[in-house]
Amino acid sequence: MEITVYAVLIWITAVLIGSLGVVVFLGSKNLSSRVFAHSVLWITIWIIGVGLFIANRDENMVLFSRLTYFLGTTIATSFLYFFITYPEDKKPSSLLGWVLIISQYLLAYIFIFTDKIIYNTFPIKNVYHIWGWSFGQWSYLFEILFFSFFVYGITILYKKYLLSSDRITRKNLKLMLWAITVGTIPPSICCIILPRFGYYNLNWLGPVTEIIWVPIIAYSIIKYRQMNVRAVVTEVLAIAMSAIFFINIFIQTPFGLWGRIGSFMAFLILAYYLIRATLREAKHRSQLHDLNTNLEAKVAVQTVEIRKAYEAEKHARIELEKLNDAKDQFIMITQHHLRTPVMSMLWALESSLKGAYGKLNAGLETVLRDTEASGKRLMRIVDDFLNITTVKVGTNILNISETSLKPAIVDILAELRSNIAAMHITVKYPQNDEDWPAIPVDASKMRESLFIIMENAVRYNRDGGSITITTATHDHDNSAPPGSNASHGGNFEITIENTGLGISPEESQKIGSALFYRGEFARKAYPIGMGVGLSVVKAIIRAHHGTFTIESRGKNEGARVRVKLPI
Repeated sequence: MEITVYAVLIWITAVLIGSLGVVVFLGSKNLSSRVFAHSVLWITIWIIGVGLFIANRDENMVLFSRLTYFLGTTIATSFLYFFITYPEDKKPSSLLGWVLIISQYLLAYIFIFTDKIIYNTFPIKNVYHIWGWSFGQWSYLFEILFFSFFVYGITILYKKYLLSSDRITRKNLKLMLWAITVGTIPPSICCIILPRFGYYNLNWLGPVTEIIWVPIIAYSIIKYRQMNVRAVVTEVLAIAMSAIFFINIFIQTPFGLWGRIGSFMAFLILAYYLIRATLREAKHRSQLHDLNTNLEAKVAVQTVEIRKAYEAEKHARIELEKLNDAKDQFIMITQHHLRTPVMSMLWALESSLKGAYGKLNAGLETVLRDTEASGKRLMRIVDDFLNITTVKVGTNILNISETSLKPAIVDILAELRSNIAAMHITVKYPQNDEDWPAIPVDASKMRESLFIIMENAVRYNRDGGSITITTATHDHDNSAPPGSNASHGGNFEITIENTGLGISPEESQKIGSALFYRGEFARKAYPIGMGVGLSVVKAIIRAHHGTFTIESRGKNEGARVRVKLPI
């Protein structure tokens, strides 16, 4: 064996590429990274084989030549498997794996133990230390397998690159495509294509050009976590220093003293960066320890403050609930006390109008009737507040019975007859009893709700307008909240539509959601209203587990009130 400059350069390349394979193997346990490291191992063995072929001058030349060609097919096969698994880490079918393994055994026999691929080696005339080889009858089998595997694999990678939507994955695929391309073309030219035409002088350069794709892969590992490899700086530097030690074994023979000086300087540079990386890691570890210690103390302090704030908020909430309950109870008591004097006034007015205290002249009777109307309006306001408060605090228990709402509608229309006649309003409602089935409701409360709705439909209507009442029974209500009675047993729906002032879309969301809210058109048409009525309606309907909605297309477009009650 004669160690030449060419052989040393080839083995240096093998050490560096092998170091990259070790970094990938130790840095990730993903399937694709392990297959890639396995492929790099075969490249390393191939490079060492080429170096042995160049350094030898004995009967083993033919064996080393055949071995390098067989290793070329092994590299192509291994990388094809990598192209299929990368970057998804999806294991191919076991059938493909067995086909590739069995084919390698067959190729090993054909390439190494027969002369079908390489049958002889010979020195090149007038060129020192360069040998050539003679091709066998099946030599083209190698080119077909090698180039078809790599072309097919690169096509697979390119398709994955086009279909990928993740930025990091696309970047890694692009870098891998570049690395494989620049790592395949120069060696293929020097070691496959040129020898096919009888030119062997650059055979030593093919393995050396493999070093080109090492920095590309290293950059993608550091920048984009290629193949999910966690490359630790200290590990990489330690591997590189080991490579320098290995290179130093052979460096003296071809390069002499200057080669040893160069390897020593490279070792010093790597040692410097190793020490700096170690110190930086120790500093980061110390900072992380301090951060964890301080963080625990800060979390403890913040926990105490949060607990104090929570207790204060809890105490304030309890006090507010007590205050709110006291306010509701006060309102209820006040309203009960208001009812007594108002009722006394109405009884006195009613007795006076009936002549209990003597005959009234026309002017006095008009004044007393206006006073009676105002007293009734005041009584209705007191009742509205009482209804809202009692429903809110849960003291109002509904008296449920199976009742038809038709009598309530008839009674309400009779009570509002004078107002309807004064505005020339036409009222339509279903006359058949079948359209008004008996449903479980509190008849008194539902009459009160329907009266408020009908009164608004009359009050905010236009002269000569109309009110249309329709009913419907649904066996099952898909729109009802899950778990409600309506969602299981169906519901009865009553719709009251008028041709009045209408409501803007924004105001229709607010009406009934807050006390005392009234729409703009309603405030102009009836300034003395308080906006309590629809809140009462909503509270009563909710107590019946029903739904209340009001719709309008806008000003002068009328309004539609829809009430759904569970059957």
